[in-house]
Amino acid sequence: MAEFVQDSGALRWAVVAAFVLAGVIVAGRLARPRPGQRVDAGADGAHLLMCLVMLAMLVFPVASDPHAMRGILIALTVTFAMLFGERLFRWRTGALPGAEDLFALGYHTVAAAAMLYAMSGHGAGHGAGAPAWPALGLAALFVLDALVVLGTTGHRSPRLRVLHPPGAHPLTSALVPHLVMDLGTAFMLIAAIGR
Repeated sequence: MAEFVQDSGALRWAVVAAFVLAGVIVAGRLARPRPGQRVDAGADGAHLLMCLVMLAMLVFPVASDPHAMRGILIALTVTFAMLFGERLFRWRTGALPGAEDLFALGYHTVAAAAMLYAMSGHGAGHGAGAPAWPALGLAALFVLDALVVLGTTGHRSPRLRVLHPPGAHPLTSALVPHLVMDLGTAFMLIAAIGR
């Protein structure tokens, strides 16, 4: 993956800038929530951690120890899955009123697992002829999600409300970080098979 990321030049740095922007937006939302805006610290914390991990892999593609990155992604996937399980239990018992908190952590669990899959050497350039289609399929799902989110921007559709807190400004608080995560994850999955 490091070779593809290094060879991507301007695209790589555009993705880095997008993750920096997403991280700043999420950190700002955590640090100073606007009046009337509900902040989900668990989901926003997950988003911020994923932004930092992705930035480390993009800015330091050769210097990032793959074993350490896999360990971090395993820890994030397990932690997000546990938080998702806890929220699922609370939602099923009626202790969690809305599904927003549930789906936001589910999304980050899937994104962390997809990145773990990419970092684990699955792809055309790794191992003995490992197939590229699983990584391409996952990348296509993230791109499709980005397109759906973009298509629902003006209407504040139920889908966008499920993935982001009610009262959030659709452009800065919800849309940009979600699109960056979708497209950045797709880029990293393609990078895993692109060498």
